[in-house]
Amino acid sequence: MSRRGFVTTNRVLALTIVTLCVTTFLPSRLLAWTREPGRVVQRLTSPPADAVKAVGDQLSRAEPATNPDAAIAQIDELRRQNLALQLENERLRDENAALRGVERTVQTSMQLIPARIISETSSPSGRLLRANAGVRDGVQPGSVAATRGSHLLGRIVDLDQAMCHIMPITDRNAGTIEVITTTETNELGVRFDLTPTGDGTLRGPGRYETEGLDQTPRRVEVGQLVSLSDETWSAHAGLIVGEIIAVEPAEQSPLRQVITVRPSIDTRRVGSVVIRVPGDGS
Repeated sequence: MSRRGFVTTNRVLALTIVTLCVTTFLPSRLLAWTREPGRVVQRLTSPPADAVKAVGDQLSRAEPATNPDAAIAQIDELRRQNLALQLENERLRDENAALRGVERTVQTSMQLIPARIISETSSPSGRLLRANAGVRDGVQPGSVAATRGSHLLGRIVDLDQAMCHIMPITDRNAGTIEVITTTETNELGVRFDLTPTGDGTLRGPGRYETEGLDQTPRRVEVGQLVSLSDETWSAHAGLIVGEIIAVEPAEQSPLRQVITVRPSIDTRRVGSVVIRVPGDGS
């Protein structure tokens, strides 16, 4: 029967456990001799660890930001602010122009002369309405005729001491007038240049105007009212011209709209008018 060796696996394991238990409770000053073996192991494992870390960094590298440069972001913000200021400036300019017109109308002493339509005449200049008011009543050339107080009828083109002739805005020879749409809240809308069509309506293209930061084109709809907004009729700005009955895109510029307006007044049935004579004659 052979003798078992002195060094066996069980004895090595038991000795290791005893050694760990003993060293666990020893002061750190008695374990200084363990530092050198640890440093040797660290030197042997450091190069592979560094290589693994480098590969990991490459694989997990974060995607660059879309706009890493703060200066570019600041420029974009300044551009946005500049556009917002331009839009606000345009809005204030429109409001200022409207207020100037209102102020002028209020400050101007407007003489209102009632008159009756007594006949209708035809001449080379077009179809005219004759009213029983003239120079003796204070009517002046270029005065404006309206009905129901605020509905534009036309302009005085001829007069004598007792009579005057009115050319309706629907007459072919009346020329183009500038109008602006209004909303239910009386906000200013889009400007249009309307020309008589000869069938009792007016038709014309609008200006290309936008609103908001996204530059959305302003649009008009059937049923909206249009009012006078013409520099040559400045003292009479705001008189109602009529109602939009048709809207279509312009042939040469689809982003612009073309409207057809039916005046609020049927010139064939007008019985009386009010002739508006500004104090400054405009």
